[in-house]
Parts: sequence; C-alpha cells; structure tokens
Amino acid sequence: MRLKRLFGRDEGSILLFGIGLSVAGLMIATVSINVASLWVTRNVLDGIADGAALSAAQAVNVDAIYRDGLDANLRLSESLARAKVNQYVDAANVRSQVQQFSVRSVRVSGTAVTVTVQASPMTAFGYLMPVSTPVVVSAAKAINKVR
Repeated sequence: MRLKRLFGRDEGSILLFGIGLSVAGLMIATVSINVASLWVTRNVLDGIADGAALSAAQAVNVDAIYRDGLDANLRLSESLARAKVNQYVDAANVRSQVQQFSVRSVRVSGTAVTVTVQASPMTAFGYLMPVSTPVVVSAAKAINKVR
C-alpha cells in the first residue's frame, strides 16, 4: 500500500516527459545540422579539387615536347602544375567559401595529376565539439591525353 502511494502519484510527469523530448529533439537537430554542414563542405571541396586538378592537367612540360617531340604521353610539369593550382584557387576565391582552406598536395605522375585539398567546415554548433575541429579532405585526379 505504501508503494502505491509513492509511485501512484503522477503529478508533473508529463512536464518531465516534455522536457526530455525537447532535449532529445535539440540533440538530434544539432547533430543533423553539423552533419549537413560537413556534407556541404565536402561537396564544395569536391568541386574545388576537380577544378584545380583540371587546371593542373594543363601544365604541359613544354621543354620535354621541344626536346622529345609530341607523342601519346603528354608529360606534365610539377612546378607548373602547382602554379596552376594556386592560380585556380586565387581566381575562384575559394578561401571565402570554406574556412581554413589549404592545398594539401599536388602530385604529378607522367600525364596524370592528383590534387588533394582540405578545409574546416563551418559548423553551426561547433562549440559542442571542443576537443577537436573536424577537417574535411577531398582529392581529384585529372589525366591529360593527346588524341
């Protein structure tokens, strides 16, 4: 009988249930918004990496063409490829689109160039992740072929 008196009262239980649902809803919304921000940053970086790789694929090693002639394997210049990537990044004004943008690497191997870029997403609730700031990385590869 005594237990029934203790647990039989339900005054205020709906208020606690509502507060619990509100907290759970806010947590789900926060995580969803942060994940969406990561996804948008990844898509923006994919476009930037694609454009930079296509720009770098035009970095033809002219000295090698004059020395060896033009054949099916058009060799690229690594220093010119890096310059083309930096020129593309400056012309596209990508630093205004994402935070802490940087070109991680530009690798040239024969007729192909791979560009890797990184940035930090603009998370709306980033203060909830004080331990580490997420970094989004994207890479693109372009091949220059002579037909």
